[in-house]
Amino acid sequence: MSESASQSPTDMAIAAGRAALAASTVAADHVRWTLHAGSGYQGPMGWPAHHEVQQGIVGSAGNAIEVKQYCAAGLTMWVLASGLLATDGGAVICTGADNWGWGDRFSAYRAVGGEPFSDVAHAAVLSPEQGFASILGHGTASCPNQAASWRTREAFWQHATLEDYQSAYRRAVDARTPEAERDSRQMLLRAVGSALTSAGISPQYVTHFIPHGSGSGEPYRSLAKAVGLPWSDELHEHQLDHGYLAVSTQAAGLIHIAQVGLPVDSIVLLLATEYLLSVTAVLVRVVRVPQVVVNGETSVVS
Repeated sequence: MSESASQSPTDMAIAAGRAALAASTVAADHVRWTLHAGSGYQGPMGWPAHHEVQQGIVGSAGNAIEVKQYCAAGLTMWVLASGLLATDGGAVICTGADNWGWGDRFSAYRAVGGEPFSDVAHAAVLSPEQGFASILGHGTASCPNQAASWRTREAFWQHATLEDYQSAYRRAVDARTPEAERDSRQMLLRAVGSALTSAGISPQYVTHFIPHGSGSGEPYRSLAKAVGLPWSDELHEHQLDHGYLAVSTQAAGLIHIAQVGLPVDSIVLLLATEYLLSVTAVLVRVVRVPQVVVNGETSVVS
């Protein structure tokens, strides 16, 4: 994971990807796919930023795809990578970059504002070779009928401005009905239930829960209570201190709990949401104690 106040999203994704690959046992020419996702603009329209990231990390090895699912994309890439690995013996690098240069990632968290270009990027290397954790299962769900509220402009050929996004955000929040809240809660429950079922794990065996951050902790605090997942006030405070990281939330949370201490056989449930209208849940088991190395703005767990 890499944080910078001056680099572009793709530059940070490349830095994070190089660090992740170097810490793994995977050779660059064994990488079959580079998956990239972003929150906020990754570069000018028409420019394949995902291939810039690929070139910067592994050169011409394999191919690259950009995954567009906003805040949930960081974790959804892991699900896609798992499917790709099932049919290919190579490795997949997943990178994500949060570009908050146009806004303030801290605005919903603390009274102080964030620095200009308060950006964060992360990368994960997934392969059949043993790392510090393995994916046990995953689940997804969505409420696509809620997507219309987030449309920034009616004209599909017009580029949205920050003001357009802010207006859409206010409109979507104001349009939330009790029915929409209920549907979103049920969506979260379905995704978590599906992940637990696919992994063959009961909630009481989950040792760590890493959801998306929110100012109050809701609706994730209530979700944890309803399902029987462990809620960590310490992790919640850590998320508040670091602002809204969108596609990098789960990677940042995993690094943090590894720094605190993550024993072998720990089972971690990671949860990522997109506007509370789609959700991805992934369960991982720790197979060896992870080591965390911090080098300037870059943190690596392996």
